[in-house]
Amino acid sequence: MSSKPTESESRLLTQEYEVLHEVARVLHSSQGMKSMLENVLLVLTGFDELKVERKAGIFLADPDKKVLNLYCTLGEFTSVFLENEQVIPYGDCLCGRVAESGELLMSESCFSDARHERRYEGMQAHGHYIVPLKTREKLLGVMFLYTNTNPSWYKHSQEVLLSIGGLVADAIEHSLVEEELTRYRNELEERVVERNIDLKQVNTTLQKEVVERTNAENELKNIREQLRNLSNHLQNIREEEKTRIAREVHDELGQSLTALKMDLVCLKDELPEQRAELAERVQSMSGLIDSTITSVQRISSELRPQILDVMGLCEAIAWQAKEYQKRTNLQFDLNCEHIPLNKELTTDLFRIFQEALTNVVRHAEADRVRVGFLQKGNRLTMEIEDNGKGMPLEKIDHSQSLGLIGIRERILFLDGDVEFLSKPGEGTKVVVNIPLEP
Repeated sequence: MSSKPTESESRLLTQEYEVLHEVARVLHSSQGMKSMLENVLLVLTGFDELKVERKAGIFLADPDKKVLNLYCTLGEFTSVFLENEQVIPYGDCLCGRVAESGELLMSESCFSDARHERRYEGMQAHGHYIVPLKTREKLLGVMFLYTNTNPSWYKHSQEVLLSIGGLVADAIEHSLVEEELTRYRNELEERVVERNIDLKQVNTTLQKEVVERTNAENELKNIREQLRNLSNHLQNIREEEKTRIAREVHDELGQSLTALKMDLVCLKDELPEQRAELAERVQSMSGLIDSTITSVQRISSELRPQILDVMGLCEAIAWQAKEYQKRTNLQFDLNCEHIPLNKELTTDLFRIFQEALTNVVRHAEADRVRVGFLQKGNRLTMEIEDNGKGMPLEKIDHSQSLGLIGIRERILFLDGDVEFLSKPGEGTKVVVNIPLEP
């Protein structure tokens, strides 16, 4: 059986627990790390059985650089000591040896111990407890406690100091992690604030750009609308002018030529039979007048075919198709029923038909054209399809395709839409959809 501890041993054991408890209380306080470690040193230097002076300190380890950095001290140290002990390499002097070995070290005198390599002017003889501060084999630092020379070592000092060293190391690690987290948190908050400021500036800039772009788009839309209205107005003026010129050419010039023809016929009848050369000249003039009347009729029809105003769109398209058949090898398939349309819409559809035919003759190399009209509800669909070589897609939207642009502008002004469907070698199909007035 083990003997019962003496009263003195019981008292020491109680003091050990009290010291450990007080160290634990200090380490769990909410104060900063430096103040916390200074208070731990204060508790240890007050433990009488360790027989230490009121001089102690703690180094924090920098494992990357393999050095100890002086972090805090308790008691009075000379300025020379504080200046020269700021950084200690691993393996240098007593503290550096403990950092390298990770084992607790005790020294009876700094003058007689060969491991104590650092000495300064005015240094007093003293002994040491050098305690590694480590957790899970990770060195966080080194704690040193000054003692009198040749002390009577407390037999439980190693166990107590190593236990305290472990507690201090845990607290240091926790504090360093907290400091790191706080630093990261502060940096993150600063970045968030800066980012928010940047985002606000970007948002303000974007809002300004959106407003400016919206205004520019609205202005461009208004300009386009104005240009479209102007273009339509000019087209209407042009159609009216063509109608007027065609009427004057047909009526006035045609009537004058007809009257001149009649006068020549009368003149021919009054010529003496022996003046054959005059009769031949009159006959020649009559033929020239007939040719001129034909040209006048052609010019008048090209300016504004009267059949368009008199008979309507389908008859005008049929007439135009026959005219093209006379001049080209095109054959037409017409599927056109009479649909009552106003004058402006009739004119626009006829001009679209003419423009499409012009493109077929110039570019398609086709020999057949199909034209169809279909009314479904309040929408009119016109299709013009050829069997030519087709049209490349890039040509459809090309800025130089003025004929196609003209067709689009006419349709857009009528609130309709147009499609140009084409594949190389498979011909081209123009599909026009226009809303009709109720």
